[in-house]
Amino acid sequence: MAMVLADFVSEVRENIKRDTTGVADVRVERWVNWAQGYLSDLHTYKEMRKSDATSFTTDGDNSLAWPTRMKDLYSITVQDGSRSRKLIYVKARDFDTIIPRAAIYSEGLPEWYVDFGSTFELFPIPDAKYFLNRRWSQHPIDLTVGVASPLLRKDALITAMATVFGFYTLREIEDAGYWGGEIVPALYEASLTGDHSGEDWVPVARGFKIGNTTSLSGQWWLNPFTGRNV
Repeated sequence: MAMVLADFVSEVRENIKRDTTGVADVRVERWVNWAQGYLSDLHTYKEMRKSDATSFTTDGDNSLAWPTRMKDLYSITVQDGSRSRKLIYVKARDFDTIIPRAAIYSEGLPEWYVDFGSTFELFPIPDAKYFLNRRWSQHPIDLTVGVASPLLRKDALITAMATVFGFYTLREIEDAGYWGGEIVPALYEASLTGDHSGEDWVPVARGFKIGNTTSLSGQWWLNPFTGRNV
């Protein structure tokens, strides 16, 4: 059964050996959410991938807000029967060089978009209401009372990472190094192995390579999160 916030707090407390007189619940909860957020920064898991067909353009308005807590955008298609098309991404600097003022061009079915700030800008400016299909990845919402993490089968990993944050905060560096260097990497590696990519796979021949096969990388003696190649 998936753990909820109170379960995470209890597990982390057992690891750091502190009760509420030593560390308030709100601090442990913060470590748990830091861990979940940091994990979603490190890797985009399948359960973070979202899609919808409910967004739409507005006649004469070329600006669209990002989806809530968006991490990466994969594609946008505009829907208009046989004219439906995938919008083409254009970098903001390139777009501004070619189209310095979009309003002087005729409105129509959008073909390009610029991802800048917290909005998407469409071109041509829409001349009607068009529905959009969007595919993106989404950072998980912070855990609150009674809520389980949306990251599936990551409970042990989130607990271990929160424990590292706890020990670092308490300045117990040796224990932080143990959890970050020995426990977290194996759990993180398992989470990557168990993740479903959802991508088509085409075999590609690769040359044989002999090189350094050690599992240690980075300045692991300074940061236990960089303890192994995973």
